Amino acid sequence: MPGFPTTTIERKNGVIGVLTLDALPPNNTFNHELLLGFTKALFDLGEKCDAVLVTSANPKFFSNGLDGKFLLEADLKTREETVTAMIRAYGKMISFGKPWIVEIAGHAMAGGAVISCAADYRFMLQGSGRIGFSELAVGLPLPLNYIHGIHRIVQPSAVRLLIEGAAYKPEEALSIGLIDGVAEDAEKLRALVLKRFDAILRMEKEAFLPTRKIYRGDLLRMIERDEEEDVRMAMQLVRSPAFERALGTIAGKNRGQS
Repeated sequence: MPGFPTTTIERKNGVIGVLTLDALPPNNTFNHELLLGFTKALFDLGEKCDAVLVTSANPKFFSNGLDGKFLLEADLKTREETVTAMIRAYGKMISFGKPWIVEIAGHAMAGGAVISCAADYRFMLQGSGRIGFSELAVGLPLPLNYIHGIHRIVQPSAVRLLIEGAAYKPEEALSIGLIDGVAEDAEKLRALVLKRFDAILRMEKEAFLPTRKIYRGDLLRMIERDEEEDVRMAMQLVRSPAFERALGTIAGKNRGQS
């Protein structure tokens, strides 16, 4: 059954919770229930651990976000609820109070990139896949709050290409700041992730966590300011013929990538 199994890793200066994405095949995508389940699992693990690692059970896909087939078959109310939940999930993930890192093996497109960019750090397996915001490429506008988050991470000159749907190989993503490191194999990828966690956990929590909160504060304020407008625009889109066409494209791409 799809879900989010968790475990822990004991380190010298703290406990890392490991949350594994094991969502809908073939592309590790989310329906409404799984999207809500992911954010709940993240926050539940954060209550017990000093930091969280998000990884994937699928070696080919970190995640490709919302499931096109699910949305294509869903009624209007479910579509509205699911798209709204994805928009609000971004702000919720940015507000997460513990440091977290994503470990990307395979593709992280659309919602998978959204989840990745909400984390503190992103590390990717060499040659494993692509990362990017493919919404515009299939006919969907990118929510303003996602664009705010992109600006926080990447080089300014790269923002335009990202919001236009560019998909980056790991080395290309590293060169623009979209990810923070690339590893040759899965073992070295995990070592890279743990090295970053160890550096974070060595810091005094009383100093690091408030500083981290301040660093994310401006982005959270922008999200709070613009989230309702993002939702309003999304509800207009969901009722439009363009949304139906986009879902057909997404569902077709999902089948083609299996």
